[in-house]
Amino acid sequence: MAEKISDRSYSSQTESAEFESVADKALSDVSSLAGSDTPADGELGILIDSLDDSSELLPKSVVSDLKRSFSGFLTIHSEAVYRQPLSPEEANTRLPSGGGGLGWYATIVPDEFVVDGKLIPGLNRKDFDLDSKTIKQRRATIPVKATDFFGSLTKVDSPSGSRHVFYGVLNGWPGLRCFEVERIDEQKRGLVATPMEFFGKSKWATIWSSSDSKRNCTELQIADSRRVHRVKLRAAPWTALGWSRTSPGYVFWYEPFSLSGPRVSYGTDMLQQVADEKCQAIHMVSHRYAVKRETPRNKVTYHSLCLLEWEHGTYCTVVEAAYLNGIGGYKGKSNWYDDRDEGITALYRSLPPEMICPWRTTSAEIRCYDVESKSLDEFKAYIAKYEGNDKRFIDPHFSSYPARLTFRSKKDLAQYLINYISRDSRYGELRRNCQTFTADFCSFVAGKRGIVPFHPVSRVEYKNRNHLFLYDSHLYENNKDEKTDKKRKGYLSSFR
Repeated sequence: MAEKISDRSYSSQTESAEFESVADKALSDVSSLAGSDTPADGELGILIDSLDDSSELLPKSVVSDLKRSFSGFLTIHSEAVYRQPLSPEEANTRLPSGGGGLGWYATIVPDEFVVDGKLIPGLNRKDFDLDSKTIKQRRATIPVKATDFFGSLTKVDSPSGSRHVFYGVLNGWPGLRCFEVERIDEQKRGLVATPMEFFGKSKWATIWSSSDSKRNCTELQIADSRRVHRVKLRAAPWTALGWSRTSPGYVFWYEPFSLSGPRVSYGTDMLQQVADEKCQAIHMVSHRYAVKRETPRNKVTYHSLCLLEWEHGTYCTVVEAAYLNGIGGYKGKSNWYDDRDEGITALYRSLPPEMICPWRTTSAEIRCYDVESKSLDEFKAYIAKYEGNDKRFIDPHFSSYPARLTFRSKKDLAQYLINYISRDSRYGELRRNCQTFTADFCSFVAGKRGIVPFHPVSRVEYKNRNHLFLYDSHLYENNKDEKTDKKRKGYLSSFR
């Protein structure tokens, strides 16, 4: 008989606090932080630190093993591919017109970016190998040589105007394949910007824009090939809601114990993969990320997640919300597995290529990991093994609730999570984050009021949003959130 789980929850009393929403004011692209000397906290700090890792993507000794798994080989060993433009017909098919897709900024660098042994001003030194005069692969700023970028474009003419479509593997990111060029900006002269300032609007002057009829009439090229430019790219409309056109939903489930071998499924396709075991309990787990020297801000920055216990008792599942593409952009390194610090993790081998992209600090994904721990006590022991300033976790807290939801199979929960993230995929450091999601999901599965985010700062503007788990997002026509509604309409238009 399953052990009866009693409710042990946090106090629902809200403590007022003055705070500034740093995340809500940040640029949507993480390249604004890459290489900055400004310290970052939580998962963002871990991701930023990972940019210092200049080791090769894949040791040569394991290339042959990975070739046996074509998807895994592409995920880990993919390099930049340029100058293979599509035909206009194929470009129009792959990238239908219409807004709403995810936007990206890439850095267009001069072909000769090293002069007299020095990197030209305005570029992040961590993104380049000065000895070999090459661009490093898979960087957050997405650097690309000018000739490579413009040699990968296709002009698509239509009655409504012309579009320019990029096709290739941008900076070695397998998930960055096909984009429409929206705007090209030129770095202003005489400014040696810091990496934080480099992507600020004041440092750029627009020289071409698809939305400006006057600028759009000019040929898509750069006048001064010696200067740094940035390009704003727009992906297909369906990217607003998922990693693939046919499987919407920024949710993935990693099942390392599957009978067919470790696998990652995502979006609506996930519903055909996961089993029907039933959840019996849900736990809220909160901790700080380990750093050697904690700042005052580090001490109030907590990550929260849900731990699901299943009736079969053979493993548990971690469910967490975090930055979109945070796992793909961090080489599949997860705190919930012992192999996190190994060169190539089992999770990274299992990720589909389309999930390997730079992370985004204003968009969210939901991650589900089946872990070896069979119970809460075993999970506590796992966290204790990695607790300490020089390890992974600091100051863990736990609260537990029985799973009272009537339909609570693995497949049911996967559908609820898809509904939730598809209705609102925003991420904010204070307003819409891992803690607010965890509170929502625990409250929903446990059927209990008064469950709130762990830290008082995250409770200030918190409103429970259990209803988002229940309904298909694409059936809503009038959404109060105009930004989300615009993304949804753009996604739906790609099927017409």
